[in-house]
Formats: sequence, C-alpha cells, structure tokens
Amino acid sequence: MKKILSAFCLVMLTFALAFPCTAFAQEVDVEVPVLKSVEFNNAQLVGEFSASRFDYEIELDESGKTPTLKSYTATDGANVIFTDSVSSNEKGINIEVKMNNVSSNYFFTYVYPDSLLVDETDNYLKEISCELAEVYPKLNEKDTTYSLYIPSDMTELKISAVAQSVGASCEVPGIITLNAEQSPSVKVTVKAADGSVRVYTFNIKRLDKTCEQVEQEMQSEDFTSLVEGELFHQKPEFKIILASVIGGILIILVAVKLLKRLAVKVFDEDEVEFFSFDENVSEDDSEQ
Repeated sequence: MKKILSAFCLVMLTFALAFPCTAFAQEVDVEVPVLKSVEFNNAQLVGEFSASRFDYEIELDESGKTPTLKSYTATDGANVIFTDSVSSNEKGINIEVKMNNVSSNYFFTYVYPDSLLVDETDNYLKEISCELAEVYPKLNEKDTTYSLYIPSDMTELKISAVAQSVGASCEVPGIITLNAEQSPSVKVTVKAADGSVRVYTFNIKRLDKTCEQVEQEMQSEDFTSLVEGELFHQKPEFKIILASVIGGILIILVAVKLLKRLAVKVFDEDEVEFFSFDENVSEDDSEQ
C-alpha cells in the first residue's frame, strides 16, 4: 500500500511540474486605460504625445491662467480626472485615466515663458472635480457657495481643484469617507500669490441614482449633465404646477373684481340721511 501511495505521489508531483498550477487558472485580461491624445487651453504641449509616455512639459501662454483641458481622447468608458498638483517640487497638471479601479497617471510640468506676468491677487477657483459627481451651478467669479451632487450610494469622495491663476494654489481635503446617509459640506481654499485667500463651500447633495447608474449615464454619447433638467424646479411637472397656481390666482382676482361690479348695493350713496346727529350737541341738550 505504501508503495502504491508513493508511486501516486510521484506521478502527481511529475504532473504538477510539467503543468504548472497557473495553467488551471483562468486568465483575466485587465485593460489598462490610457490617454490617447490631449490638448490644453492656455498652454502648448512640448513635443509629441504618446499614450505609453507619462511625463511631459507644457509651455504656458502669457495669460497667466492655469491650463485646462481643451480636448482629449481616452480608452472608451474611462473617467478622466484633471488635477492641479506638484510633483518633485515641480508644479503642473496631473491627468488620471481610471476605469474599473485601474488607472494611468500623466503629469505635465509647467514651463514658464520669460514674458509671463502672473496676477498675484487672483484667488479664484477655476475647476473642481470629483469622480461621478457634478457641481451646480457652474463655477463663476461671483458665488462661493455651491452644491456638489453625488450618487445616492457613494461613500468615498476624492476632490481635486484647479485655481484660475497659475500663481495660486488650492487646498482641498483628502479622501473623505462617509456613509450613505451623510451629506456634509466641503471647504476648498484658494490662496493667491500674494497670500490672500478665498474660501469656497460645497454642500453635498444626493442624487436619486446609484454609482452604477451614474457611471452608465456619463459614458453615454449624448451625456451633458447629471443635474441640469433633473432638479424639481427644472422639470415639466414643476412648470405645470407653477403655471396652474399663477393661472388660479389670476382667475380669482378677475372673479373678485367682477363680483364687486355686479354686487347689489344695499344703500344709495346719493341719498340724504333722514336722521342726522350733531356731534356738537351735548347729552343734556338732547334730553331737553
């Protein structure tokens, strides 16, 4: 019996060496998302772009504005996250291409022209991004309080921000962990080159959509906005209700006016009173 077991073990060992265990494992191809092309506003790429190269330089123009994405192409279905950041003490733009928890990162270092004049007082926010989320209304130079709409089941926020001026910097919280019931407020501070600051507040609001639903919606070719047209005051039902209320009020006002004209008067305004009372006459005189 021992000889049989020994022979069996020897056969199995030989088989294992000849056919490694990995041969039995199902191979899973993981597609690494990449950036295929990119163009910037307020800057020009130095050299040619390649999806397999991850470090570049971009030369700023004379506007002093932070570069933003003008156009790009990436792996189908991937999310592109644009961040103003610092790498190895060099300021620039980081672009993360992410899909199915796999990502590629491209860093574009700023090259400053000699003629560049930076507005040292500019502390405005240019862009803010958060995966599967949307800011409403659009960022502008007037408002500092906004809503940040996120999926109903999102439990982790990773917010990135870009200052309007290339000389300014943004302070944002790190990764924010929350439960599905929490809707906190997030502060983003923009610090100008002269040290002046501007604080922006983003109130978290939950969409009536899950992360999976939002991701599918954002990947559609005709996608424009998660929020535009979805808020109650933007829906046709609200407009119908508002029009009905206004119409009802107008009908009531017209009806009241007509009733006043048609109502029968119980007295004649031109009729002389039969009895008159003289306020100057005292009670004693009236008794006499």
